[in-house]
Amino acid sequence: MDWVWVLIAVLRAASPAPDDQWVTRLSALDEVRAEAFATTDAALLDRVYVRGSRAGEADAATLADYRRRGGQVLGADLRVISCRVLSASSSRARLDVVDQLGPARVVWADGSASELPRDEPSRRVITVVRTSEGWRIAGVSPRPSSRR
Repeated sequence: MDWVWVLIAVLRAASPAPDDQWVTRLSALDEVRAEAFATTDAALLDRVYVRGSRAGEADAATLADYRRRGGQVLGADLRVISCRVLSASSSRARLDVVDQLGPARVVWADGSASELPRDEPSRRVITVVRTSEGWRIAGVSPRPSSRR
């Protein structure tokens, strides 16, 4: 039965670390968020955020503002620089995330485009919860700086 331990070691090596699993989940949610901005379809945000979350409401308001002015935001992809699990259960996780908005631009109804200002990396705590539809972002808050 020594081969069983070899198999377990191989599976552990092939399986992503817990932090990497959360990066994958956050990236999948962000792809949908970026699609919502590119298509100005606020309904897509329901696949990203828990209903009533402040972050979801803020994105919906921003998206509506661009739509009202005839703009679509392209390239609004958040790039996760680091992700550390603060706490996690089978239904909820708090993540310490550093991310940065990729190069994004607004394409206006007349065909012109405006580059959005480059964003600096941001550190925040993102809370995700498992819903009947899958993982959704429940909250986003700035990460308090630690004193050393």
